[in-house]
Amino acid sequence: MLVEFSVGNFWSFKEIQTLQMRAAKISSKYPKLDEDNVVVVDEQLSLLKSKAVFGANGSGKSNLVRAMEIPFFILFNCVKDMNTLKGSIIPFLLDKEASNAPSYFQVIFIFDNVLYRYGFEADVNFIHSEWLFGKKLNTEKNVREKQFFIREKMKIQINESIFKEAKNFAKASEGAMPLYRENVLFLSVLAAWNVQLPLNIFNYFANMIFLVNEMQEGLNNSMALNSMSSPQFRNKITDLLKSIDPTIKGIQRIEYKEEGINSSLGEFKITDESANKVDDVAIIRTYPTDEANREIFSLSIQEADGTKRIFALSPYIFYALERGGILAIDEFDAKLHPLLTRKIVELFHSPSTNPHNGQLVFITHDSNLLDPQLLRRDQISFAQKDKNGATELYSLVEFKGVRNDASFEKDYLQGKYRAVPTNLNQLEALFENH
Repeated sequence: MLVEFSVGNFWSFKEIQTLQMRAAKISSKYPKLDEDNVVVVDEQLSLLKSKAVFGANGSGKSNLVRAMEIPFFILFNCVKDMNTLKGSIIPFLLDKEASNAPSYFQVIFIFDNVLYRYGFEADVNFIHSEWLFGKKLNTEKNVREKQFFIREKMKIQINESIFKEAKNFAKASEGAMPLYRENVLFLSVLAAWNVQLPLNIFNYFANMIFLVNEMQEGLNNSMALNSMSSPQFRNKITDLLKSIDPTIKGIQRIEYKEEGINSSLGEFKITDESANKVDDVAIIRTYPTDEANREIFSLSIQEADGTKRIFALSPYIFYALERGGILAIDEFDAKLHPLLTRKIVELFHSPSTNPHNGQLVFITHDSNLLDPQLLRRDQISFAQKDKNGATELYSLVEFKGVRNDASFEKDYLQGKYRAVPTNLNQLEALFENH
């Protein structure tokens, strides 16, 4: 599970900002929220199942998901691609000192009953520092975390008492270069050489963290299409779409013919096979008055944008719920009905639909979700830019005097929590002057 994610000097983040998934020591007006929305890890730690991030357009909300993507992208690619850092690191550019400094990333997470803290600082050319710490959970209080390794540029210090298997990778043999490079993460090198702990962490990140960015729409659709080869997934997405549109009776993968497409889909071959040329989905509907007859509709051409969006999101939602994974979604409410977005959040809160304690982080403008019957105060965060253009993250729980039964939505739209547009009256002046 995710405990914290921190980022600094990256895109619109200048100072280090932290997305906090630790539950605050508060009580909701509705006891069921405290029971369902919070996971008690041990006596010292409880975590939230969801976190909503609100803010005005241009406040840097989307940069949070972008920032969450980058450290994992670098981790997965830096060994095989020498230009990974150059294509990934973009510091805060509105400050000369920051623009020449490294970016900072740190993730605190729970895996295999251990609380790990991993992070690094990097610019477009070098890994400036890197670290991995951990401590076992469900132990006596005040147990200090232990260092696995600390890196400063090309110097790496290994704690051989608990991480001796990394010893040979941290030092070069006489007259030879070390196995890692100045622009490659040490954890990536260890995972590539099948050192067990780094490999386990590497695989955890790869299989349990799902980040959905609207700019990667093609990739999201490809993942959903590839998931269609699983009958279990196909049945689940069919049930999901049927709950939205009762006329839908089934879905099938579509394989294009070489001659192309027409709107009636008469030239398409419907198949369950995992053919390489498959790039669409057939939505099968029946007549309300005559279920013996059916029509076939192309998802990509004939279906509504909302249907396409929920199809693309579905594998991430299912995998996070089934595996107990971490799902972060940018523009969560885009093209989706407010009742549907609320239901997805409720799926993550419900112990019956989320038995493995998956977590959902979502960026949204949907103020309907600012509901004290849905979210606790510590589940609501805001993004706002300061006078220098740097994004700040803060939580509703930090505001004093906010009652548990307050109208979060009304107060937010009135600007009591900031993070709303402040210069909208200039629009009127713009048109009045013309």
